[in-house]
Amino acid sequence: MPKESAIALVDCNNFFASCERVVNPALEHRPVAILSNNDGCIISRSNEVKALGVPMAAPLFQYREVLEKHNTAIISCNHALYCEFSHRVMEVLNEDIGANKLELYSIDEAFLDVGTPDKLSLMGRHIKNKVFEKTKIPVSVGIARTKTLAKLANHIAKTSTKADGVLNLYDSPYTDLALKRTEVQDIWGIGSRSAVHLRNHGINSAYDLKISEPEQIRGYLNVFGARTVLELNGVPCLPLELTNRDNKSIAHTRTFGQTVSSFQELKNAVFYFTTRALEKMRWNNLTTRSVSVFLQTDRFKPVPRYYSNAAAYNSVYHSDVTSEIYKWVLACLEKVFQPGLQYKRAGVILSDLVSAETISNRLFEQKDFERRHRLSKLIDEVNFRYGRDVVRFAALKEKGGWQSHSEHRGNDSYHAIGRDTLGLGKAFSKSVRFL
Repeated sequence: MPKESAIALVDCNNFFASCERVVNPALEHRPVAILSNNDGCIISRSNEVKALGVPMAAPLFQYREVLEKHNTAIISCNHALYCEFSHRVMEVLNEDIGANKLELYSIDEAFLDVGTPDKLSLMGRHIKNKVFEKTKIPVSVGIARTKTLAKLANHIAKTSTKADGVLNLYDSPYTDLALKRTEVQDIWGIGSRSAVHLRNHGINSAYDLKISEPEQIRGYLNVFGARTVLELNGVPCLPLELTNRDNKSIAHTRTFGQTVSSFQELKNAVFYFTTRALEKMRWNNLTTRSVSVFLQTDRFKPVPRYYSNAAAYNSVYHSDVTSEIYKWVLACLEKVFQPGLQYKRAGVILSDLVSAETISNRLFEQKDFERRHRLSKLIDEVNFRYGRDVVRFAALKEKGGWQSHSEHRGNDSYHAIGRDTLGLGKAFSKSVRFL
């Protein structure tokens, strides 16, 4: 980035709740709370729920009475739906700004290089309106000279009625005022423990941190604390990391809805996780030759004891063929499984990923591998068009006690939204490899 370039942070407002409102317009004027896997904690809140004093990550049982009293829509999470909308939002930014000017920071956030400081507020308003027009997802835009200040600008844009979702702090005379009104623990990169340490040295606000000596803060915290001081002074220390970098690994892990002791049940779960991870891998035109499987019992209720272990399989050749990788995964599972234990969590990790175009030919059975490779791609295309697992291997079982609890899925008809409605949002993931 040129030194004078401005950075914008685009952040989707109450993202999971906003996605549910898009597919179910009846929720528009109701409080909405989205639950984590197994319906344990609240992970997304509409503004109405925030106004009720419900904190982020609060256990549902503690606030169920308050939520039900105010007619709150309590919904189990649907990460597949949220990923679809994330891809749509990022695709809009990709088309409007350019893929070589975008860094995906999370599923609902992206940093943008918006160029020279010319009509930045107008640019922010354009981005906000364009994303809403194309996806119906509300976003906030914060613009500044550095990432840390852009984060601050975005936070104010979300909460300030006057800002109305867009705030430009690029060389703004109001930057110091914003910093004085911001607690030091609310600055990006300063955690609660670091904030306590800074307060012990008389640094209470973001402005106090700005006017501190970087080397002094480095002594209190670390080099990242010193960089934060420079960033608050408008000196870019965190470059824009373009998102079209290659993935090093792909993982799919879950906590079970109930403990599982049967080897067959665990195999069903691990094969399901493998299938989902392979879909992501093939979509990005990657192959793997190393897989890992881990099992873990409940650390809070170990029956009969706590156990956690993992095993890896390393192949000579890279592959993206489901039937072949199932065999690798099964070999790993047989190594780590111990009978008589109650397992609570499992996962599959695909690593050593390379592009499918760069893998070497096999000494034997190359033609057979190419045939199975084409079959796997074809199955993905059919399932993408007609629905998940319409065509699948007989070894893949979707149902079982390992599935997460989702008791608040009253909007299943909306969760069954088709890709013809959502659009081909995943096209963006081919260029940015966002998984």
